[in-house]
Amino acid sequence: MQTRIIAVLAASGAVLGGCASAGMYAQPYAQFVPERQSPTQDTRPALVMRVDGQMVDPGRDDPFPPGVHQVEVSIPGPKGMSDPGRDVITVDAKPCTRYYFSAKRSSRTAKDWEGFVSASEPIGECKKKFGA
Repeated sequence: MQTRIIAVLAASGAVLGGCASAGMYAQPYAQFVPERQSPTQDTRPALVMRVDGQMVDPGRDDPFPPGVHQVEVSIPGPKGMSDPGRDVITVDAKPCTRYYFSAKRSSRTAKDWEGFVSASEPIGECKKKFGA
């Protein structure tokens, strides 16, 4: 009897766990990710560190609801220093859209790095699912 109860609880936990992760993608969403390409020496990928003040895992592409968000990115610091700067960018995220973040400077010798949205693209699977 106890073995059966444990099996039922384990199965219930697996189902609920699946529902929780599916819930993140149960409605149209946006994603914030670092730019993967640097077109010039004056541009670098900017890691997303926080969204609306909440820490995020820079290695994940978690979804966020559409709307206005404050996205904090890590920007390059002085050469040889391990303390990068931070910049906050306001993004009006559209449904089913992925936003790429970069940092740029005014010239090769300048130290005035600034974060920005370098590109955006539709998220195909989201558009297909929600018709957004």
